[in-house]
Amino acid sequence: MMVQQLKNKRIAVIGAGLGGLCLAQGLKKNGIPFTIFEKDTAINTRSQGYRIRVNEPGRKALEECLPGNLYRLFLDTCAASYSGMKVLTTTLESSRNALVESWSDGVKEMPDLKPNRLTLREILLQGIQDHICFGKELTAWKESENGEVELAFSDGSTYTADLVIAADGVHSRIGKEYCKDHKINTGNITIYGRTFCSPEAQNAIAQELQEGTSVIIGDRFSLITDFMSFDFSRKDTSWNQLSPISDYFYWAFIGNPQAFGMAKSDFYSHSTEEILQAINKVTYQWHPKLKALFQYADQPSLSVTPIRSSLPKEPWTSGNITALGDAVHTMSPAGGVGANTAFTDAALLTRYIISKSSIPEAVEEYEKQMIMYSNHAIEISLKGGEILHGITEDHGNKESL
Repeated sequence: MMVQQLKNKRIAVIGAGLGGLCLAQGLKKNGIPFTIFEKDTAINTRSQGYRIRVNEPGRKALEECLPGNLYRLFLDTCAASYSGMKVLTTTLESSRNALVESWSDGVKEMPDLKPNRLTLREILLQGIQDHICFGKELTAWKESENGEVELAFSDGSTYTADLVIAADGVHSRIGKEYCKDHKINTGNITIYGRTFCSPEAQNAIAQELQEGTSVIIGDRFSLITDFMSFDFSRKDTSWNQLSPISDYFYWAFIGNPQAFGMAKSDFYSHSTEEILQAINKVTYQWHPKLKALFQYADQPSLSVTPIRSSLPKEPWTSGNITALGDAVHTMSPAGGVGANTAFTDAALLTRYIISKSSIPEAVEEYEKQMIMYSNHAIEISLKGGEILHGITEDHGNKESL
């Protein structure tokens, strides 16, 4: 559609996560109005996590959606990148190279980028905060014959939109009910945290872990570590709007909760002390310079989350409602492609909104492409989980969500 025509359209984005913000930046860059509805009451209501990996498709999508100054700020604030990945034993010896397809740098033009998640979110928020309505939890929607969609929110307010994009994550009602996204709880968990690079920690932690990404294969679980070292020589006034960052080790256990002495039903409620006990249970015989990673951990950063995944999907009937990211294709973190697929969604949908003759045509073309590449990404992530968990999952017997 012509941009002038789109100026009269009301585009509603549900959710202010990374994917929704990337889409909003793409719309803003092309002069297309939008409103974001976020259920949280403020920008910083909850933790945003730590390191994410941005592969080449994700980088290209961000470049397409962001204005030049914000894209350069994104590049400048990423941690140092290293090609390849080390696979180690619990005694810090080199091991087999059983790597997830999406992690292999191979002949990539450049290694994966490693932004701090909060920093990237703050960059994506720049210039669009006035377009975000907070405290807006979507409770219902109704499509009319003329293509308009009436949205209802928990505070009693309503909004009428010409296009609705659900970007509200794994619990998205639109994703489940409208886009027929069927999610499963894989039965596995992630325990993640960070360790700041104090002089004491760096002296105690193995040098092998202080360069790039390492994977340690355990019994029914694996540990991923990533050294996040930032180039502060690039720092200029554009960093002033960002929260301060310092070098740290990101780490995440991925595997079966029973390996950590956790029951499947209670891993939401563990205290910091219980999480540390679970880590000690599986690491007590590890090399001291590997265990130091957890001894010096930033305890408030520790968290346990279940690993969910969408199942590959078939096309559904398109309309003036669609979804992106985890709202429509949740992926295990084992493949490292979830956020990248959301960025790809955002760039592709923006492109089709601009180039197609109508909103329904744009949505139909977007969903056709998105289903193909997201199904592939889901398979990559499930395959990665089989490597990292040390077991082959029977997805047909997993708990549906």
